[in-house]
Amino acid sequence: MIRLSERWGGWLDLGQSASGVLLALFLWTHLLLVSSILLGAPAMEWVARNMELSFLSDDGHGYPWVVSLIAIAVAGLALLHVLVALHKLPLSLRQQKALKQQLVQIDHGDTRLWVWQAATGVVILLLLPVHLWLVGSAPETIGPQGSADRIWNQYAWALYLPLLLTVELHAAIGLYRVALKWGAARDLNSRVRLRKIKTILSVAFVAVGLASLLAFWPHAS
Repeated sequence: MIRLSERWGGWLDLGQSASGVLLALFLWTHLLLVSSILLGAPAMEWVARNMELSFLSDDGHGYPWVVSLIAIAVAGLALLHVLVALHKLPLSLRQQKALKQQLVQIDHGDTRLWVWQAATGVVILLLLPVHLWLVGSAPETIGPQGSADRIWNQYAWALYLPLLLTVELHAAIGLYRVALKWGAARDLNSRVRLRKIKTILSVAFVAVGLASLLAFWPHAS
C-alpha cells in the first residue's frame, strides 16, 4: 500500500468510489443491452443501430465509430480507476505477507471480499483491454451475426466467460464496499442485507450473461 497524506488519501478514495460506481453502472447497462439477443435478432439489431445513432443519419446506417468512442471512454475510466486504486493494494512482498498472516489470524468476511476484489481486478486488467480492442476496432460487427461469429467462430467466448465472471464479482463487491464506506450500512443487520443483495446481483447478472452467450450460438455462421 502506498502511504499518502490524509487529504490525498481522501480524494483518491472518492475517485476510486466514483469511478467504480460509474464502471459498474456501465457494465450492467452494457450487459442488459447485449442480453437483447435473448429477445431475438431483430431486438439486438435495433439496440445496435440505436447505439450507433442511426436515427441521426440520413441513410439509417448510423455511425459505428460511436461504439469505438464508447470503448475508448470506458478504457480511460477503467485506467483512472486502476490508478486511484493502487494506493490500497499490497504491492510489496512484505505487505502481502502481512495480509496473508492477518487472514489466517482473523477470519473477517469483508477483508476476504476485498482480497477477492483485488484478485478479480488483476484478471480484469488483463482481459478488459482485449475485449475493448475487439469491439472498438470493429464496431460495424456489433449485432447478432457479427457478435456470434466473434464469440463462437473466433473463440472469443474463452475471453468473455472469465471476463464475465470476474467483472460481475468485482462490480458487486465494489458497490457493496462503496455502500459501506459512505454510510449505507449503519449496523450489522443492514450489512447482512447488503451482502445478500450483492450475492443476488452477482448471480442474476452472471446468469443473464451466460444465457446471452449461449443465445448467440444459433446465429454463428
